[in-house]
Amino acid sequence: TKWALHQGYGRQTAPKHHVVAIDFGAKQNILRSLASAGCKITVVPATTTAEDVLRLRPDGIFLSNGPGDPAATGEYTVPVIRQLIKFGVPMFGICLGHQILALSLGARTKKMHQGHRGANHPVQHLGTGAVEITSQNHGFVVVGDSLPRGVQATHLSLFDQTLEGLAVEGRPIFSVQYHPEASPGPQDSDYLFKRFTALMDGT
Repeated sequence: TKWALHQGYGRQTAPKHHVVAIDFGAKQNILRSLASAGCKITVVPATTTAEDVLRLRPDGIFLSNGPGDPAATGEYTVPVIRQLIKFGVPMFGICLGHQILALSLGARTKKMHQGHRGANHPVQHLGTGAVEITSQNHGFVVVGDSLPRGVQATHLSLFDQTLEGLAVEGRPIFSVQYHPEASPGPQDSDYLFKRFTALMDGT
């Protein structure tokens, strides 16, 4: 689990949920954040089939961060994610995982003229108006006006108004562009991991 003052990294003892994490280049601290939220994690390669993911009987599916062009990675992952979406298992994506989820839902991505790098990026939650201070590291972005019907923008960059989060209406599926585990706020975005576990609880 995550690092704690005077304790260091803890060990998980009684996980409540089983999450299958599809690894596009996952940061270890994201996995620690999921573990701290009560999740047992099985990490699988990006080339894993939908059948093999479902065979693991996940309570939730996590789409990790990673490098590169989401459209290139999407050539082999988008068909898998589209199959997984049909089964209604809660799904959470971060960074590249957010972009691949968007492609799987029918949106588009594009290369940015200047990417978002580093900490202290203000992002607004469109539902509450709250502003999170976030850490970011990406050179591609989901095109906001390409979101299909039934997919809503949830977060927006206050630097350049680019899309920073989405959710599927009526389904337990959401994602964010930034890194909630990186603690620039330092805990502004921890609620996203709790939201994921709440969806696995059915609430």
